[in-house]
Amino acid sequence: MIKSENFILVLSICLIILSIINISISFDRLDLIQKLTGYASYGYVNLSVLTYVSINLSVDSISWGSGNINSGQLNATLYTVGNGSGVVARGNWSGENVSALVVENMGNTNCSLSIQTGKDAHDFFNSLTNSNEQYMINVSNKEGYSCSGDLLGLWNSANKTSGGTKFCNNFEFNKSRNEIYIDVLFTIPYDAGNIGQQSDEIVIIGDAT
Repeated sequence: MIKSENFILVLSICLIILSIINISISFDRLDLIQKLTGYASYGYVNLSVLTYVSINLSVDSISWGSGNINSGQLNATLYTVGNGSGVVARGNWSGENVSALVVENMGNTNCSLSIQTGKDAHDFFNSLTNSNEQYMINVSNKEGYSCSGDLLGLWNSANKTSGGTKFCNNFEFNKSRNEIYIDVLFTIPYDAGNIGQQSDEIVIIGDAT
């Protein structure tokens, strides 16, 4: 028979061997998990988006057609009112289907907006007395808060000088507020020297803010 002391010794040795085997298996499992899952590491991505200004006119012309000043009047006044019909006073032009220009900021940044005309009132009509003639511009919001500026909603004389007149200090590019109206007003004098079809080209200038 094995003495109790020897039995305990043999049992202890067996337990130690089993523990070593178990530790080895644990390390093997850990190594396998690391091989399956990989070691943690970190990276990054980087890019730059350039800002750009893009001004689009979804309504790009105003045409009044032909007409006359009413008899006995010194002038006739014609003006647009947003997307409504044009208004005619003291003349027989038709305001039907005559509406404002519509400008949209299609870029990805806010910008200022200035308007430069090719002519002023006298260039347009050439009144013999140099009176009773007007050519004016009015900028207003088609979508609320699209444009902000001191001249918003006010009639201003057409400006043909370089750079024109700044109407918007900040013209939004946000899709819910990026559209404005440009209304035009003419006062046509009875003694206009320019007869027949008259036209002008408006330049709309947007600068990133």
